[in-house]
Amino acid sequence: MIITHSAKIFMRTSGLVWRILPYMLVCLLIVLGIAFAACYPLITELSNAGFFSQIASLLGDNFMNVNIADLFNSISDLMVSFGEIVAQNIGLLVPLVIILLLILGLGGSFLIGLSELAIADYLYAYMSSNSRLSFGSCFVRNLKKSAKLQLAKLLVIWPVDLFITACFVGSILLFTIDNAVVTFIAPFVIVLVLTLLISLRQTMFCMWAPCLVVHNGTVFGALRESFRQMGKNFGAIFPRQLVMTIIYIGVNIAVCLFTASVGLLLTIPATVLFAVILGQVAFFHINGLKFYIDENQIISPHKKEEWEQPSALKDII
Repeated sequence: MIITHSAKIFMRTSGLVWRILPYMLVCLLIVLGIAFAACYPLITELSNAGFFSQIASLLGDNFMNVNIADLFNSISDLMVSFGEIVAQNIGLLVPLVIILLLILGLGGSFLIGLSELAIADYLYAYMSSNSRLSFGSCFVRNLKKSAKLQLAKLLVIWPVDLFITACFVGSILLFTIDNAVVTFIAPFVIVLVLTLLISLRQTMFCMWAPCLVVHNGTVFGALRESFRQMGKNFGAIFPRQLVMTIIYIGVNIAVCLFTASVGLLLTIPATVLFAVILGQVAFFHINGLKFYIDENQIISPHKKEEWEQPSALKDII
């Protein structure tokens, strides 16, 4: 029911996508502008070596003619090509690569993440009282707390994201092994590893923002509470996150390939919104909180005692 209720709320609040989209575009322009200015020699070197032409060819070759094995093989070739370009001038380019990763990773995550608490606050008002707030007012009202949350996430979650990225890169590089069996199983390994790790990440942290919005406590207090609730209900949350992660990946890859990446302008903000909704709905369900689906339908989740596993209730009097 969590996914079903999340889908219904998404349909009722899908207008938020049109608020999230311009915000993400502005953040993207700021981050890319800073990255371009700070790493101009690296970008020039990549352009002269034809790296960006390879990316364009990858999209063109897979447009309306997708082969997963060929796609991952092309991405592997891109990574190898990038490494070879950087290796030709290590002294100059390696520091720029590190700076680029920090700007895109830390800066991009921080700026785009500032909208998360605003989305959660908007959803809390809608779900708890069927109220429609302004996304802008939610953003401004929560800006200070949002900054604290995103700084904490850089400390807690960014290492997890680095680990997931490293696993993905390592899986992609399987295609550099000249072995028919490895090449055959590599796509399955890549998708499996990526799906499991992203699902686990989402399960661990999906209720952090909802806890912060609902309880209005401290950032790390909300993290502790979200971990406590996640730990007791991992078996209920993880399978749902797994299903949605498969859908997220499938939809975004398909849209990227079949629309020359244009459709990502809609699917990425929609993915962000649905991910926040899923965490919020899971939080309401776990805590037995009533919430609105629409003005005529109020959901009354099972009480906490009915949701949790019997082993988690042994200390309840």
